Amino acid sequence: MNTDLTGGLLDKDIVELSHLYEELMPVWPTHPKFHKSVEETIAGGDGSYNTLLHMGDHCGTHVDAPAHFIAGGQTIETISPRRLLGRGIKIDVSFLQPNQEISLAMIKDWEARSVAIGAGDIVIFRTGYDQKWRNRPRHQAFIADWPGLSGEGARYLIDKGVNAIGTDAMSLDAYTNSSYPSHQIVLGAGALIIENLANLAILPDAFLFLALPLRIKDGSASPIRAVALV
Repeated sequence: MNTDLTGGLLDKDIVELSHLYEELMPVWPTHPKFHKSVEETIAGGDGSYNTLLHMGDHCGTHVDAPAHFIAGGQTIETISPRRLLGRGIKIDVSFLQPNQEISLAMIKDWEARSVAIGAGDIVIFRTGYDQKWRNRPRHQAFIADWPGLSGEGARYLIDKGVNAIGTDAMSLDAYTNSSYPSHQIVLGAGALIIENLANLAILPDAFLFLALPLRIKDGSASPIRAVALV
């Protein structure tokens, strides 16, 4: 009987893909800010150390459920953990100009030079915006003018059967595209969107991706701890 259930995973390096949750971390201006308060301390005679967290479900590195844009779509607690476990594909688009869209031609060109995207993959775009992540009030560069995925690019990936599409920017759609075509297409197909990822520059083109959302009843999204195994 084979008692090694890890399949060699414990021998792989872990790359942290999530930003730190802390006071003054950047959030979209209309979303709840992150707050942490100390509720009990050992020094104060409470017998333990406990904190109270207050934040929106789209705070920091997070995954969008279909219900975020689609009426009647799946909420986060109904999403199978398997949807965020699989082969990760990193496509580097850090050469893009502010507000530029990732075209279908760019994705196909990357596939021709690297690996073919397949069903069940988790495709992540590296825009380089994680390098702009700063705590307030120095956060303005991070929350404006990011590039994003075009509608035709989103449709192509969905037709390939990917489980999720992610970005290191604040949103999968380009900053200036207020019609949110990628959100509509990806979430409308029942797939997932991952936003505010970090450290994509050090990843290879293909790796094992793992993230787990919280089981928030009727949640539109959830913070995640995302990692890559390489």
